[in-house]
Amino acid sequence: MTLTLIVDDQPLLRAGLQMIIESAEDLRAKVAGGAEAVAEARRCRPDVVLLDMQVSGADGFGVLKDLLDLPGSPRVAVLAPPVMDEGVLRALRMGAAGFLLRDTGPDQLLASVRALAVGSTVLSTMAASRLLSEVADDVRHTDATLAARRLTALLSVREQEVLAMVAEGLSNADIGRRLVIGTGTVKDCVSDIFAKLGVANRVQAAVIAHRAQRPGRAPLPTRAA
Repeated sequence: MTLTLIVDDQPLLRAGLQMIIESAEDLRAKVAGGAEAVAEARRCRPDVVLLDMQVSGADGFGVLKDLLDLPGSPRVAVLAPPVMDEGVLRALRMGAAGFLLRDTGPDQLLASVRALAVGSTVLSTMAASRLLSEVADDVRHTDATLAARRLTALLSVREQEVLAMVAEGLSNADIGRRLVIGTGTVKDCVSDIFAKLGVANRVQAAVIAHRAQRPGRAPLPTRAA
């Protein structure tokens, strides 16, 4: 049973999200305001947190950091309005596992919660477009492209295969099925990739993967598996 903590100061919104999530037999949900979010997370140990970064009476970025610092930290996705601002990108860089619009449809919300629970990164179409646009701007600078390629050159052939699938948004289970290896093996491989790239989450790894794949210069040689 997957437990989701909904952190939002609007009672009607969080009640609606809770009702949708609990309509699924495999999901449960609890709610909290921003001020009590971290304490509630310590108490109920959720698998997933849906966090409104604009909670009153608390610094949304501070709440995010504290949630990510908890032992066995939950997967935290940002809830945001349709107009995305730089705060969402900052949250993703800090380690948030995804971005969802507040008006996400019920089916997509349930699918997103399940995906987050198994380790996938969840980005709305708009968030993904904005993120990749920023990456495209970054890689116009040769140093950023070269740095990404030098980092990915540290990976084995198998790790590069897994990184490419992480950049596609595949879960560990999906990667395991595609490569015909166990989910535990994929999880260990992803952890090794994070360590070699110096990143904290799948979004950051995907950014480096996209940078390294940009055209304009031949790729650096890769290490043998």
